[in-house]
Amino acid sequence: MNFFKRAIRYCWRQKLRSTLLFFIFTLLATASLIALSAGHATAEETSQVKKTVGASIHIEIDKNNQSNYGEGIQNGNGVTYQYNGDYITQDVIDAIAKVDGVVNYSAQSDGGYWGAAMDFEYFSGSFNIDYTGGHGQSVPYTVTLNSELSSNFLNGTYTLEDGRHITPEDSYAVLISKELADKNGRSVGDSITMYDLDSDSENAFKIVGIFSGTEGMSKDAMMSDEIPANQGYIDMNSYNEIFHRTATELGSLDVYVESAENVQDILKTIQNLPELKDKTFTYSTDTENFDFISNPLSSLQTMMDTAVLVIALIGAALITLLLVLWTRGRKKEAGILMAAGKNKREILLQFLSENLLISIPSAAASWGLARLSCSKIGAFLVNQTSSGMTDLHMVIGSADLAAVYGIGILLLILAVLLSATTVIRLQPKEILSQMD
Repeated sequence: MNFFKRAIRYCWRQKLRSTLLFFIFTLLATASLIALSAGHATAEETSQVKKTVGASIHIEIDKNNQSNYGEGIQNGNGVTYQYNGDYITQDVIDAIAKVDGVVNYSAQSDGGYWGAAMDFEYFSGSFNIDYTGGHGQSVPYTVTLNSELSSNFLNGTYTLEDGRHITPEDSYAVLISKELADKNGRSVGDSITMYDLDSDSENAFKIVGIFSGTEGMSKDAMMSDEIPANQGYIDMNSYNEIFHRTATELGSLDVYVESAENVQDILKTIQNLPELKDKTFTYSTDTENFDFISNPLSSLQTMMDTAVLVIALIGAALITLLLVLWTRGRKKEAGILMAAGKNKREILLQFLSENLLISIPSAAASWGLARLSCSKIGAFLVNQTSSGMTDLHMVIGSADLAAVYGIGILLLILAVLLSATTVIRLQPKEILSQMD
């Protein structure tokens, strides 16, 4: 009888041993496949994030540099200083827009315009103080070039429900909340008129969009101007006209780039543009969204790589220990085989065949189990990262199978060789004498 037939019969006789090894091989291979697949999926997701999650560059006039101000002018309120530094002009904006990697730009002034309702009503606060001479309480509006790029819309706090966003081409356009629109029976295309105390002017704005997200916020506010549902957005062109400002002179600009990975390179390119070089501007970058997603992904990838290594080491140690214990109990069998003329190489091949026979069905079982578990494991890992990622596409690829089963067989061969040395290094007489 050759060694392979003896291996088959031994596996069949030792059902408990075979079953235990089957479950150990299956669990170790399944865990390795899942960890390796998760690591690859995370690496792919991280790479995709670097390409798709944008970032922004904030450019602002340097108000803190004293050299940008002239001599103080004495007036009734004290000494005032006029900013004499550089402004962000249309030439600057046009040059930035042509930079490779720049996808959009915007500027805004939070609370830049305060409007008192003339032909509509705001939600009332606990106290209402009229300091506009009979026009009612003023409420702050954000002045913007592009409302779609406002932080509240980017982070999902507000959602455009009807109409469109304010664009750089708009004039006397306004975005209002759905709550305020419903309260006053207004819709997209209607107008509202507001009084501004600072410019002492009445201004009619056309409603171009209605947004949600203010529901249930600050309804118990002390003043009307503290209620988010009352606050909205107006365009930059009308603001400049109302206050007689130069439309092409901005104090700040937000530049949006297509990839957070390249934000520093794009920043250097912008700083070296002839229109911006040596100008009195300050620069900063915002990669919060990228960091929010990529940092947990990097941690998850490191954790999965560590898991694969730990599983391999623990699995190798466990299998070696079990095989050593079981093989020591087979000294008599090995002695009889050698006495019957079987060489040590043939006995070693039998021991190896026994374990390989068990590893084959366990490989198939681990592949099926890993595939069934991938979606649930992926969803669990996504929930644990808190990165804003909605899906982790885990796939058991051929490369993963080859890596896990290839390394698994190698470790199994080493374990069999190590355990077999406790028996085959002895001579038949030594083995039989020990059994006596």
